[in-house]
Amino acid sequence: MQCSKCNQKVNPEDKFCMYCGNNLETDGATYSEETPTTSVPHCPSCHAEVNPDDKFCMQCGFNLATASNSNFSHTESLENQTKENVSLADEAKQLFNNTTKSIGKMAGNEESLNLNLRDMFSEVFKSHSREEADRIFIAGTKETTPALKDVSNEWGRPWLFSRVFAAMAITFVLLWVMATSFENENAIPGLIFIGALTVPLSGLFFFYETNAFKNISIFEVLKWFFIGGVFSLLVTLFLYNFVSFSEEAEVFGLMTLTDAISIGIVEELGKAIIIIIIVNMSKTNKILNGLLIGAAIGAGFAVFESAGYILSFALYAHVPVMDMIIQRAWTGLGSHLVWAAVVGAAVVIAKSEAKFEFNNILDPRFLFFFFASVILHAIWDVDITFLGSYNLKIIILIVLGWLLVFILMKAGLNQVNTLQNTVNEEIYENEK
Repeated sequence: MQCSKCNQKVNPEDKFCMYCGNNLETDGATYSEETPTTSVPHCPSCHAEVNPDDKFCMQCGFNLATASNSNFSHTESLENQTKENVSLADEAKQLFNNTTKSIGKMAGNEESLNLNLRDMFSEVFKSHSREEADRIFIAGTKETTPALKDVSNEWGRPWLFSRVFAAMAITFVLLWVMATSFENENAIPGLIFIGALTVPLSGLFFFYETNAFKNISIFEVLKWFFIGGVFSLLVTLFLYNFVSFSEEAEVFGLMTLTDAISIGIVEELGKAIIIIIIVNMSKTNKILNGLLIGAAIGAGFAVFESAGYILSFALYAHVPVMDMIIQRAWTGLGSHLVWAAVVGAAVVIAKSEAKFEFNNILDPRFLFFFFASVILHAIWDVDITFLGSYNLKIIILIVLGWLLVFILMKAGLNQVNTLQNTVNEEIYENEK
């Protein structure tokens, strides 16, 4: 409602305008057609309508100035809290960018990690033809390996690994039905092996698909997986002859930090020796190739180790087979497969164009990524929890392991640019 004389807003029950003194009953007043931009204020005490510039309520005498200051303080507090939350988010993002950039520099990448996982796995739930799968499987031959100029430096969109996982999972379920519904004991060995194989093999195909150079055949990968995996176990068993463990570990099975570090060093070194041999035989200088070779050795190591653990725990510790299979399956997502892939990339980074030799072991880049895998392995094995949860600790270690993998993948994709520029410069020099 508005005063007809000064056009100021007044309350319907007012008899005189408090701004100009106009008699609202005799002269009349008009309702405002203007939509208010803010709600009409009310007295906090009696809830009567008041004007924004009133200092006291005309109905009960409540001090409106004090209430206004209180509301302002509350609003200011909320704004400050929002700014603080935004600031913390920005600081966390900045810390992530700085950390990934610093680690990336060790691999020759000057950029922070910028990865869109939704985009990367966007092809997983799409329909794909058999021909598309065939094109992935036939990579790595002389006829199908693309020229360097045709290699993409963009993040890949792998999907075939999910089909491998689905096929293995179906096989596992059928074996489980045979063992439980039909009580066929002959299905149990297959159940153990397929249970140990499903996740590492699917993960290996992920690395196979993300090898942008497409210069390694599936036959070579599977050969490294089986033969390299067993050889790395043999080397590891040999190295264990030079390591002693604490009484807690020997008698009670309790892993101390020293024991866990010893295991981490021995097992990562056992895999690293086989990785170095294969990298030198392959004569590759590509980081993505190193990731794939390491993943093949790590996946093979994981499969045979898991199958052994499942059997021994079922026989001697009386742990249900299915419980042990499920535990080894989901944790296999981020253990030997990931640690060995990181070491494989580190071997290629340290050796560059030449062969990996003994002096390359002291290369700071190799030492950083090798001991990163050792530390992840040690924390994995040591008898500690995070916030009282063992599984939460494993999940965090899986995330950290894959973070290292993606940083190295980014470095490998940037290496594509570097190699292409080098070839173009050579062509230009030859044409001059």
